[in-house]
Amino acid sequence: MTYRVEIGKPSAGPVLVALRIVQARGCYGGATLPEPILLDCGIGQISLGDWSKIDGLASYSGGAWYRKTIALTKEQATGPVTIDLGSVAASAEVRVNGKLAGVKVSPPWTVDISGLVRGGNNRIEVLVCNTLANHYSTVPTMYRGSPVSGLTGPVRLEFN
Repeated sequence: MTYRVEIGKPSAGPVLVALRIVQARGCYGGATLPEPILLDCGIGQISLGDWSKIDGLASYSGGAWYRKTIALTKEQATGPVTIDLGSVAASAEVRVNGKLAGVKVSPPWTVDISGLVRGGNNRIEVLVCNTLANHYSTVPTMYRGSPVSGLTGPVRLEFN
């Protein structure tokens, strides 16, 4: 059985979604839902920080895009440019103006974006993926790992 719920007026920020289940006789605990609940979230806003501290993302294991458009002068764009992501848990893929700049799986969380930026507007996108530790908080397992997740920053551009 599949149920689909759509929010009439989406919110740009976090929202609380409550699900009430009336269980069939004999279907309790893990038998209540035979499959995972799938959420298809649209575009929204999230501040830099730890996803595991946000109720709706505390058990989320997967990826999230951070996107921002930044205007640079011609002088800034022609010299060496590095993006410093600050702190990331656990991996980051950086794209500038639609082109892959680099993938990082450990510190230092810096990527050289020289040659990908230009004078004027530049679209910077960072795909951050966490580990399975958050998902494991929902199932019986001996593995826990750190639940810290996301782009915690601070993020800055460095012009050398």
